[in-house]
Amino acid sequence: MAAVQEAPKAAGKAEGKETIKVTVCLSLSGLAEGGMEVYKEFEKQLAELKEDVELGEKKHCSLGQVGCRGYCSRDVLVDLYIGEERVTYEKVKPAMVKDIIKGHIVGGKPYAKAASKKDYYELIDKQQRVALEFGGIIDPENIEEYIEVGGYSSLKHVLKNYKPKEVIEEIKKSGLRGKGGGGFLTGLKWEIAANTESDTRFIVVNGDEGNPASYMDRSVMEGNPNQMLEGMIIAAYAMQATEGIIYTRADYSIAVNRLTMAIEQAKERNLLGDNICGSGFNFEISIHQGIEAFIGGESTALLSSIEGKRPFPKAQPPHSASKGLWGNPTSLNNAETYATVAAIMREDRGAKWYGGMGNENAKGCKTWAVSGNIKYNGLLEYSMDKTFQDIIEDVGGIQKKKDLKVLHIGGVTGGFLPPEKANTATDYESLIDSGVIMGQASFAAYDASACVIDLSKFSIGFNEAETCGKCTPCRIGLTLIKNKLDDISEGRGKVEDIDKLYALAEEVNVSSLCGLGETAVKAILTGIKYFRREYERHIVDQVCDAAKCTGLYKYVVKEDDCVACGACVKPCPTGAITGGTRKVTAHIDMDICINCNACYEACNFLAIA
Repeated sequence: MAAVQEAPKAAGKAEGKETIKVTVCLSLSGLAEGGMEVYKEFEKQLAELKEDVELGEKKHCSLGQVGCRGYCSRDVLVDLYIGEERVTYEKVKPAMVKDIIKGHIVGGKPYAKAASKKDYYELIDKQQRVALEFGGIIDPENIEEYIEVGGYSSLKHVLKNYKPKEVIEEIKKSGLRGKGGGGFLTGLKWEIAANTESDTRFIVVNGDEGNPASYMDRSVMEGNPNQMLEGMIIAAYAMQATEGIIYTRADYSIAVNRLTMAIEQAKERNLLGDNICGSGFNFEISIHQGIEAFIGGESTALLSSIEGKRPFPKAQPPHSASKGLWGNPTSLNNAETYATVAAIMREDRGAKWYGGMGNENAKGCKTWAVSGNIKYNGLLEYSMDKTFQDIIEDVGGIQKKKDLKVLHIGGVTGGFLPPEKANTATDYESLIDSGVIMGQASFAAYDASACVIDLSKFSIGFNEAETCGKCTPCRIGLTLIKNKLDDISEGRGKVEDIDKLYALAEEVNVSSLCGLGETAVKAILTGIKYFRREYERHIVDQVCDAAKCTGLYKYVVKEDDCVACGACVKPCPTGAITGGTRKVTAHIDMDICINCNACYEACNFLAIA
């Protein structure tokens, strides 16, 4: 499909020729969907096009790559910049490339199988893209493209016109809060670090997400690494830090490669290193690749890992702002926060501009990883006064005209909200008041096909596997909770288990050493608070209405729909199905059935219920 947006200033006429630029999304999701194959096919086809002398006299075509723009479920995304238009093609395959070039670049009309989609760019207009402002627009491996859209102008403006303390005051006025989930005031953190007596101060980026539902920091580092670097350098100047460390996961190889390139290119242009822009300020940045453990994203565990120790959390205070790396003041924020700093400190923006977004609880905007039974799954950046209902409506609502059943907020360390709470604002305090947390800022909107117990089993199971095991409540408590959820989902639960489960979750919440144990049980606390009836339905009625808990399945063959094809008989591992051939309808012996669901999946006639 194609969508039209106004082209950047670079498009138009060049040397009397019509300039056409093609860009291919080579983010992680783009590459996973075959983006490199699409890119190479464009490279091949455009090379052949240049040999057309008659066409070459009229048009100049170039090819480039871009990073993540946020619409991951629509990859591979390809943009054509022609004249005043930007046309986006979704879900592009190599076989489509020739037709796109022939029909659009040569013929001047969008590819016949790709209709213009107005709602695509209406969704962009409804967002407040700050950290993601240039995602999908510039080449993340070319610093010049970032400079062309105003990159590093904030740094130069700050070094020329601000004293270090004045930068901190501007960030405090903006109301910027850390975007890693805790929401601590960024300017206040910087102030504490700057005012703590020390000869050494560190700037650290937490680029280790680990939550399977979240990837905004990875996308910032992949899609526009220079914007994050610029924010880091501004923060370092404000606190007079001399060393910056980007802590990320070793499996974020694309981000690591592009960050390495960005650091080298920034040094070549005197934007990083010694005497930055002739200001006398020195600052170096290095990359630390973690061990791909979820606990590595916890602040004290992260710092221990950088120090070469096992990533075990520590009790706080003291906090890292006053006593962090090797006992020195350390400003620790995530990639999105530093990218936002660079946007705030532009000469034509400032604190007032950023503070004009959001609400009284939280100024500014936030990037969310949005998924579930909705049209556009991916990254969306919104003002914090937006509600979940607003966002769901922006992305086309629940698909197939079904109703919202549950909102899963915060990923594996988050909780659940019912439909009547969908009008909750997406700021920190509003979420806490509803019983959930921002966490790593993901939310999934599900219809009735989702089961709260099943979603809870995944979250608890993930956290049980990822706990460092240092404290007993987390190490033992999560295992006990997982076992109890297994009992409920497999038909062994008792009504009294619901209150026992809630009490156990509360105990883990208040007595765990760090945020992992504290938040890991949000799924249980909110699940029972808002969806107690679903727990009772599993236990008392022995029914999972969403058909997710296979242990509660009671398979029945609908005789009127069975065509005796035998498809259900073959995959049954226990021989529980008889008949099903020679005009004899199938029959399932539930005493032998192990609820593996193989027969249900094999039946093409919906004869098994």
